[in-house]
Order: sequence, then C-alpha cells, then structure tokens
Amino acid sequence: MRHGISEEQWVGYLDGVLPGREMTRLREHANHCVECAETLRDLSVWRGRLAEEAGRVRRAFDASPETLDRLLAASLKRIRALEPERERVETSWTFQEGVMLMRLLVEPLCGSGTAGATIHLAVQRSTLDGAAAWGLFVRNMSEAMGSVCGNAAGRLVNQVGSCLQVEGA
Repeated sequence: MRHGISEEQWVGYLDGVLPGREMTRLREHANHCVECAETLRDLSVWRGRLAEEAGRVRRAFDASPETLDRLLAASLKRIRALEPERERVETSWTFQEGVMLMRLLVEPLCGSGTAGATIHLAVQRSTLDGAAAWGLFVRNMSEAMGSVCGNAAGRLVNQVGSCLQVEGA
C-alpha cells in the first residue's frame, strides 16, 4: 500500500469498477502525486501489453508445450521491445506492484474472480521477506494458475514472474 491506496484499488480504478467517489479520489490523487501517476501510467501500459500477449497465449492453448514456451518467450521479447529507448532502464517494482502486474496478466486468461482469488491465496502463502517472498509468490501463483487454468497459464506466470525486477529480489 502506497499513500493509503492498495493495489486492489488501483486495479479497480483501471477497471472502472470503483464507486464514483472512490474513482474521483484516486484520479485526484494521481493528478497531484507524480509517483502514483507514474505507477498508474506504467501499470496501464503493461496491462495493455499483457492483455494483448495473453490473447495470443489463450489462442495457442492447444499447442504443444514446446510451441507454448517459444510463444511465451517471443511474447516477453515483444513486450520489452515496445518500450521506448528512454524507458529501457531496468524498472524495479515493489512487491505490491509486481502482484498487480501479475493480476493484470492473468485476468484475461481466467477472469477477474479467479485471478483475484488465486492472487489472494498466493500472497497469503508468500509471507517471507525480500527475494524469497517474490520467488515464493511466483511459485505459488504458477502452481495455482496451472491447476485452475492449465499448464500454459502456470508457465506464463512463472516466466513473467522471473522476468520482473522486484525490489529486494
């Protein structure tokens, strides 16, 4: 939680599902807080990229594991290539931002209810600090997504989780 705003609230803001008063509060905060405006912009860009790539993965679920692995690697490469030159500096995310990015990735694959429940369970099971917490979260999330939405979704979570630069990881 940063500035009294949780990751669930920012996701709700991006989805447009918060009550009007809450949407206004978050919009006004982002208009006056450079840090949160930048985080919101970054999450919005990543969300679009991840949704596009998740669509490609979803269409390829019938492919062999080798084909899926190649598709996932190519998707991650395309996402990174879309970043402008000035943004190619390694971005380090907080644990909460990493969790939010992971949610934005899995929602198009399995729906917001399943994504929210899976994220909640993975976070609860990942109570260690620093690098161990992120690694444990990714492992828990990957296993849960694999069992709920299929092995390809679990592999996607694992690959994206290992690519994200999370503070302390």
